[in-house]
Amino acid sequence: MRKILAAFTLAATLAASCEARSFTDMAGRKLTIPDTVKKVYCMSPTCQVMMYTLAPDMLVGWNYEPTPGEKALLVEPAKSLPVLGGWFGRNNTGNLEQIMKVHPDVMVSIGQSGNSSVEERVQAQTGLPVIIGDWSLEKIADNYRMLGELTGRQARAKELAEYVTAALTKVKSTVAKIPADKRRRVYYAEGAKGLNTDPGGSPHSESILFAGGRNVAEVQADHGFGEVPVSMEQIFIWNPEIIIAGYDHEHSPGAFYTAVWSDPMWKQVKAVKDRAVYEAPQFPFNWIDRPPSVNRVIGIKWLAETFYPDLFHEDIRAETKKFYKLFYHRDLTDAELNALLAQAVKH
Repeated sequence: MRKILAAFTLAATLAASCEARSFTDMAGRKLTIPDTVKKVYCMSPTCQVMMYTLAPDMLVGWNYEPTPGEKALLVEPAKSLPVLGGWFGRNNTGNLEQIMKVHPDVMVSIGQSGNSSVEERVQAQTGLPVIIGDWSLEKIADNYRMLGELTGRQARAKELAEYVTAALTKVKSTVAKIPADKRRRVYYAEGAKGLNTDPGGSPHSESILFAGGRNVAEVQADHGFGEVPVSMEQIFIWNPEIIIAGYDHEHSPGAFYTAVWSDPMWKQVKAVKDRAVYEAPQFPFNWIDRPPSVNRVIGIKWLAETFYPDLFHEDIRAETKKFYKLFYHRDLTDAELNALLAQAVKH
């Protein structure tokens, strides 16, 4: 494999030296990249979602396997691309040999800022420039501008960045007027039994805080994969007003949401008594996190409306259709919209 990678690295270096330009990523690293970038491989799901929204035709593979439910709302040819692995969370499955065979011009990693050791190693092994972004919620627009410059799709990137900025600014300015002691107490339930969570300070629960929720979970954050285990006794102490049920690939969608209403333990919690349990829409990308990418923006609009219906008067159905068309290249049917929002509204 080393000989194969060495050959690919030499080829990549020679190709890059023909027509190249200087590029600075969001980590401040100055790189030399091809003058024209046509093919991109994303090392992380956060990047995968952003590149899918910006330029799905430039993607050459997936770093994780989309589920059938996710694929149902993705467009061709992107949804049929090979799964070649990546570097994120507990996942370090990136197959460099297979990735090099699809001939990306660059690789992109959008994740937690501050440590670029993995990206530097991959860059050294492949000879490809590895671009680094920042998965922070308020850096999404900056990521788009960076990716627009990288790919030459500046106009499209500008359109997406402007939507993100306007959406986040509106929510942030309204939430700022809500006193801290008046903010809704929220528990983010993850896992099949709802006994995993991400506290405040975690990128996986950042949307809840941004939308004005007070994350009740007082546990140490896991800044990698997340999903910190908690006990039912802790849930009783926190007694949240609202529960947001999450979802990821390791658990069946709807498992916790379906079970919580009849579980005698959960029925003692205020949110369940008040029927204030909501499952985040999941497809093609979860509205809360996993991955923590631009999919969170429509989720923040939904969360803000759910937490404070007297302050936010968003037509979430119309806004969802608008968002999916603009970002996901998808005109949702009414049936698809109904399925998405089925467990995201109060019954």
